[in-house]
Amino acid sequence: MENLLATVAAFSVVALLAAMVPGVDTALVTKNALGRGAASALLTAAGCSTGQLFWGVASAFGVAAVLAASATAYSFVKLAGACYLVYLGVRSLLAALYRERPADGPDGGDGIAGEVPLRASYAEGLVTNLLNPKTALFFSSLVPQFVSPGDPNWLFAVLTALTATTSLLWLCVLTVLLRSAGAFLSRSGPRRVLDGVMGTVLVALGVRVALSRG
Repeated sequence: MENLLATVAAFSVVALLAAMVPGVDTALVTKNALGRGAASALLTAAGCSTGQLFWGVASAFGVAAVLAASATAYSFVKLAGACYLVYLGVRSLLAALYRERPADGPDGGDGIAGEVPLRASYAEGLVTNLLNPKTALFFSSLVPQFVSPGDPNWLFAVLTALTATTSLLWLCVLTVLLRSAGAFLSRSGPRRVLDGVMGTVLVALGVRVALSRG
């Protein structure tokens, strides 16, 4: 039992460091925290964590390993994820161009079609994570290194849940840190600048994902 606790403790550090490394999840939560409000950001974070749970289950059934081993499958998921990031980025850029008034509330609109439903924020986090092959590699390559032959079957499930929970907690902390900027960014001018910057970042991330080799 002591060895299992040590394994969980060591993995917790790895999971936290992985969550804190800026990436697609961080960019998306930041965009929604500053542009739509804390509630949307928290739901986006929940969507990201749900996607991680999916990949954890897929890894347990060998699906993630197949994706990691198949260049064709990996490329397909990678390009799909890149296209989705570019799509989100273009929406944000269009919001910057056509926004004429501030959002109606803390979870206001994207400047194009009025208010964005909170469920859309959750869906963005979920879809972005499901189309991120890097998450599949994390569960098929890194997590198994903490599981040894003879370890109980529940250990992998605990590490999967720990990954999703750690990511969610970090993104929640990030949301709280960004919340103070909400009042300033509720004005039309700063919101347009934010939409333009975050749209550019998401498009750049999408292009980077599409051109990456692994």
